[in-house]
Amino acid sequence: LDLGSGGGFDCFLASRQVGDTGKVIGVDMTPEMVSRARSNAVKGNFKNTDFRLGEIEHLPIADHTVDAIISNCVVNLS
Repeated sequence: LDLGSGGGFDCFLASRQVGDTGKVIGVDMTPEMVSRARSNAVKGNFKNTDFRLGEIEHLPIADHTVDAIISNCVVNLS
């Protein structure tokens, strides 16, 4: 799970680490960034990534479904 995933760059790096059987979820609070990340995933053929609109205070993810969390300093904005 990437908190504040923006255009998806860190998710795409993580997707290589989790491989074909893993999944990377990016959450961003702006529709523009979620749209950009989804477009970038299609362009880069990243099939194990999913981007969702939401705030980190109210994550759009079920409990007990994530093994690791990353964030590139967006936690400071929360």
